Amino acid sequence: MKKQETKKDKDRQKMLSKIFVVFILISCVIGFSLTASFFNIFKTAEQGNYVIVDYTLNFEEGIPIISSSQSVVQDAYQNGFPTALSGSLVLQAGVPQSEKIIPVEAYVYPDGMTEYALFDIELDTISNSVIGMHQGDVKKINFDFAQDLTDNMSSFAYNAIGGNFSQAQTGMLVPLAFNYYPDENGETSNNSVKLERPSVIIGKTDDALILRYGYAVADIQLREIQ
Repeated sequence: MKKQETKKDKDRQKMLSKIFVVFILISCVIGFSLTASFFNIFKTAEQGNYVIVDYTLNFEEGIPIISSSQSVVQDAYQNGFPTALSGSLVLQAGVPQSEKIIPVEAYVYPDGMTEYALFDIELDTISNSVIGMHQGDVKKINFDFAQDLTDNMSSFAYNAIGGNFSQAQTGMLVPLAFNYYPDENGETSNNSVKLERPSVIIGKTDDALILRYGYAVADIQLREIQ
């Protein structure tokens, strides 16, 4: 009887030892993760770091055109404004873009997925602005060049894309298309892809619309420093 009890006690001790070892391992992993997260608070983005940035590009402050924030997009829809939802930006802090136009996949209700055109001057300004930011920091960036990004669209061209020139008014969105030439095997392709870039009517003449496709304000949050 005593031998059986002794065997049971030993088995129980082995089991408790295993549980203790597992507990210690889990505690170490959790402790390391918490410690890493703690020190990430003090880490700042430096030149060359890869960063993940949540962003909203606004035509003017409070008028979002494209955003990685679902809440921003939902609020815009509730106010009758078709803001595009995209993923976060992955950038290299302080490193210029290699292309003038950068395609970004975005979802626009009810049309579905499309590819938007962002410009190097926008992403370069953002990538330079994150230098010195901590993970979780937010910043508002003014794009001074936005006012210069304008174009004219004839009444004929506007009607051809489904608009009604006689009813066109300032403040209305108008889709513009920009040609993007993706690289194939490191060589520039001759085949272009049309990227959408919503513009806003800022003026109207007897036979044309004046459009601005420059976005004035970017709201960003540094989500992660890699």
